[in-house]
Amino acid sequence: MTIAQKLEQQGIEKGRVEGRQEGEREATLKIARSMLANGLDRTLVMELTGLSAEELAKIHH
Repeated sequence: MTIAQKLEQQGIEKGRVEGRQEGEREATLKIARSMLANGLDRTLVMELTGLSAEELAKIHH
């Protein structure tokens, strides 16, 4: 495998990791929105999702 191919492969893998992380974050935000819409306490939502108070404040439900 050439250096260019190795770099290309590393770039592809980095893109996959970043995409997976972004997808997980979107799923977490969707779950948090649902929790808040169903009346769960914000503190409990933060504890269960790992989101901060600032992140929850940005969620519109």
